[in-house]
Amino acid sequence: MSLTRRKFLQSSTAVTAAALSGGCQTLGTAATDESPGGRRRELARKPNILLAVLDDVGFGDLGCYGSDVPTACMDGLAANGVRYNNFHVTSLCAPTRASLLTGLNAHAAGVGNIAEWGRDHPGYRGWIRNDVRTLPEILGPSGYRCYAAGKWHLSTVAGRNATGPFDQWPTGRGFDHWYGFLGAAADHWHPELFRNRTATYPDKTGGYHLTEDLVDRSMAFVRDHLVASAAEPFFLYLAFGACHFPYHVPPEFMARHLGRYDAGWDEIRAQRFARQQALGIVPENAQLAPRDENVPAWEDLSDNERRFGARTQEAYAGFLHHTDSQLQRLVDFLQRTGQLEDTIVMVMSDNGAGSWGPPAGRLDVHRAVYIEPEPMEELIANIDKVGSDQSQPSYGPGWAQASNTPLKFYKGDTYEGGIRAPLIVHWPGGGLPGDVICPQYHHVTDIVPTLLELAHVPSEPVDGMSLAYTLDSPGAPTRKSVQFYETAGDRAIWIDGWKAVTQHLTNTPFEEDHWALYDSRNDFAEIHDRSAEFPARVEEMVTVWRQEAERNNVLPLEDDLLSLESDVSPTPRALYVFYPDTTRIDPRSAPDIFNYDFTMSADVEIVSAPGNGVLLASGDSMAGYEFLMRDGHVEFIYIYTRTRHYSLRSTDPVPSGRHVLTLRGRKTSETSARVELFVDETPTGSLEIPNMWEVTSLNAGVRCGENRGAPISYSYEGTFRFDQILERLSIALDV
Repeated sequence: MSLTRRKFLQSSTAVTAAALSGGCQTLGTAATDESPGGRRRELARKPNILLAVLDDVGFGDLGCYGSDVPTACMDGLAANGVRYNNFHVTSLCAPTRASLLTGLNAHAAGVGNIAEWGRDHPGYRGWIRNDVRTLPEILGPSGYRCYAAGKWHLSTVAGRNATGPFDQWPTGRGFDHWYGFLGAAADHWHPELFRNRTATYPDKTGGYHLTEDLVDRSMAFVRDHLVASAAEPFFLYLAFGACHFPYHVPPEFMARHLGRYDAGWDEIRAQRFARQQALGIVPENAQLAPRDENVPAWEDLSDNERRFGARTQEAYAGFLHHTDSQLQRLVDFLQRTGQLEDTIVMVMSDNGAGSWGPPAGRLDVHRAVYIEPEPMEELIANIDKVGSDQSQPSYGPGWAQASNTPLKFYKGDTYEGGIRAPLIVHWPGGGLPGDVICPQYHHVTDIVPTLLELAHVPSEPVDGMSLAYTLDSPGAPTRKSVQFYETAGDRAIWIDGWKAVTQHLTNTPFEEDHWALYDSRNDFAEIHDRSAEFPARVEEMVTVWRQEAERNNVLPLEDDLLSLESDVSPTPRALYVFYPDTTRIDPRSAPDIFNYDFTMSADVEIVSAPGNGVLLASGDSMAGYEFLMRDGHVEFIYIYTRTRHYSLRSTDPVPSGRHVLTLRGRKTSETSARVELFVDETPTGSLEIPNMWEVTSLNAGVRCGENRGAPISYSYEGTFRFDQILERLSIALDV
């Protein structure tokens, strides 16, 4: 079987003249009814569509792709359908999602990068252009009802609050209903969620997990659809937050993986590669890419590094295992309701696994990225919190490379480790062959034309081409000829089996970048750079890349992501006013008490002393601040890290009556401040805060009069709603 599959990978050894002269595939190309393997399926009705997208899951992470992680649901879908070993995406989440939903190259859709790194350029704004139709906007007029659950990450940064604008939210881009979150790294224990255009707060009593909630909501969408619109097909876009950090894992799934990764990433990679060879998921001539030179051998780590590093991988495996179990619930539901037979199910990942930080991984990725390194003794002391709501963990690059087995590099790279992804297609009513591996080169832009062809919906002018021909002729030659890539200055282009790729070093001239060349038909993991042998081929391919870049709104290139991130955040205002029970404010729109002196004032009426409850809460389970009352006393609690807290409490309780509770903060250095507490202008305490975090580093927003989000100070239970009268709370910045 594997030998046959290897033969399927063969194609012409020459780069086509059309490609090298700047030609590219015809927009909207699809297999015709008469073409080999392009048979037209006679359908009694249009099929339902379930598009399930995993987040940051590597090519080698699923059991049916060689992994040790139990993924019985996805393995079962593959065993009764088709999986691809040469399917590609972009190397970041939002660009992939833009291509997935439009059929256009990401830059052409306006999403060459995430909105947080967006810029005033038509290819990089971070949300889908208004003159581009999305898949639900295409399917809707053809009779489909369209639902979305989970991650969006295709809205403007400033538009992630209660007043929108909503034109770039899911319901503004063709979905009839949506339940999910707008940003990237969701807290799965305490997510900030919306239903359509309104904030919603799930019941977290009795155990809660976002993945379970998303599947519950997906089933509710389908259930309502079957009651109200049974004669019409549905399109369900289920965009999991898993397995993007933080790795939040139900205890029972964490327990199933304890001790499974003590052998380390070198051994696990070798084992996965052997399984991939046995499964035929890699061709016979494939090699395992060498360990990244920046990743130490597992045996060279200290005992504590190995211990904590193994725990982060246990959390990741449990996270993925749990996600698979929830997808199984949805598949079972479709089976019970008689929908599975007529539903095209596609499962894929949005990019390769990400390399986050030091070898042992992190307990709190936001702290490590935005604030300071985490001491190893602190990681070990808190190892049993990994996966819980008192952690925001991620693994290190060694485990990321294991996720991407057998490939090189990671999410964010245009090497295969960043852009080659699993893709499974399952459709019982479509007569798909079972347990077949398709080796044709395809790209996420090809999903829209594929679904339109299979559903007999009129095609759109897109960059992708249908891969439907592969479903009936898995041995057919690849019909795609050209695909280009760009992420933060890294670039690549694939032309008829050859790939040129470069990694860009920030703040260096793009013209000085070295372009490597790989014969991807015979070098699955990009191990043998052939650029010195074929310099003319490299030059010609780079010329085609530039032509594609010009056509797709890529140029000029930019690599200063940190300055871009600051540019897209809303400009700080001199005055912010909050009222109880208003929808949370996104952290990027929050008052910047890190960079500016501030005055925080709460106008309250204590009807019946003592007063208790939250006045203002900003932050997540790992860091933040709270301005609150407990037992009649006013308190300010600043959580720099889980082990460093700074708190200030009024000397006396606040009596009944109307009062103004004020906190004044003055910067004492670039990262420190002195705060003073007042009750009706009477000073009642002060506090030095030697270390502060930037507001945008938090993973949750600002709430007023209660805390229905993540626990911050852990000084109370529940939402701790203010039990007196809070007229308003204002924050004045010295901008």
